[in-house]
Formats: sequence, C-alpha cells, structure tokens
Amino acid sequence: MKKILLIVAATMALFTLTSSPKIFVGTENLTVAVVDARENLPFTIEFMHSVQKTPVIEELTFHADEFILRRTKYKSQGVGLPFDASDGNFHREGEWFIMDDMNRPIKNLELRTGKGTRLKITLDGREFKLYEKFPLGTKIFVRTF
Repeated sequence: MKKILLIVAATMALFTLTSSPKIFVGTENLTVAVVDARENLPFTIEFMHSVQKTPVIEELTFHADEFILRRTKYKSQGVGLPFDASDGNFHREGEWFIMDDMNRPIKNLELRTGKGTRLKITLDGREFKLYEKFPLGTKIFVRTF
C-alpha cells in the first residue's frame, strides 16, 4: 500500500513540475475557466466605469508568471483612470483616450461584479460575461498556478 501511495505522489509531483502554468478564473466555489498560461497570452478586462458610465478596456498579457497591464482605453477621463505621464504614453484615437506602454506587473487579480458595470473578460480567445454569471458584488479571482 505504501508503494502505491508513493507512486501516486511521485506521479502527481512529476505532473505538477512538467505541466505548464495555468490561469484560473472563478470564485471560491465556481471555476469559470482554466487555461494554459502561455507567454504573451492576451487577456482583456472590459467594464462600464461606475462613475463616468462609459466603457473601459484594459489589455494585459501573461509574462513570467504574472500579468502585465499593457494598455488602458476609456471614453471619459475620471477617477481611477490613468492620466499621468508616469503611467505610460497617453494619446487619443477618435473618441478613445488611450494609455499605452503601461507595463505594470500584476501577480493576481480580484474583480467584482457591480451594478451596471457589465464586467467581462476575454482570455485565450474566449469571452466570459461575468456580469451574467454572478450576482452583484461577487469577488472573482484571476490567478496563476
């Protein structure tokens, strides 16, 4: 019996060491997605700003076991949105304000659904409308493992 347990433990350890890192999206009770965390994998968070009531798009990539916030696009300036030169390169394209080259590392994310925020993410080419799946105020984790 000890031999079998040792083999199972060794197999699990080997699988953990040889498998690629994963990105988990979900709550403590429900998994929405688990995808391979490939280098430069694009990841987008979209929501309606709770104060300005205008869309915000945050574009990230996966790099070296963390997310890198590369760009934020928004339609009206206001609280919580990047604007300072130290945040990146600011410019405007049509009706969008854009902060490029932010290169801000983020290990794990915690998002919440909110009233009218229409929170959704796009990961590995798949769109997840979190606002349709979870009640208001639900904490949603985006983690690597």
